[in-house]
Amino acid sequence: MKTLNLLAPVSQLVKPIRRQSASRVNALLINVPRVQLSSGKNKYLLMVIHMHGLTRFGRTIVRGSTSKDHEEIFEQIQKEMDKIGICTKCLGGGFISNKEEKKVMKIYGCCKTFGEAPHGRTKDILLSWTKFQHYNIILPKKNLNAYQE
Repeated sequence: MKTLNLLAPVSQLVKPIRRQSASRVNALLINVPRVQLSSGKNKYLLMVIHMHGLTRFGRTIVRGSTSKDHEEIFEQIQKEMDKIGICTKCLGGGFISNKEEKKVMKIYGCCKTFGEAPHGRTKDILLSWTKFQHYNIILPKKNLNAYQE
């Protein structure tokens, strides 16, 4: 019992250190924009970024480009994140047709390299972004008759 009483102050010292490292991680991740898209037809990737060894503090981001392949987008983001010490993991990809003048987006398709991204999750991230809150975001309809004979 005496040893437990002696260890109690030590645990109080460790908690603030743990909080500081978590807030440092959050500060690095929050500085990375959640969405970067071009106007027109984008090839896009849905990615999770996190500090090495701290996957609990991840952040999901959307990156797209009209001129690059999915692999080029991934390599570019990976290089950018490596510079600041952030790990990347690709959840999948697809296409986003971004018509800024009409405020309409269509999310569809899949990436041959990384597979299909969960488009519903992508839509949620886009709608949480201030620029796209008033957009009409269209997802592909699932073919319900595909399994019927």
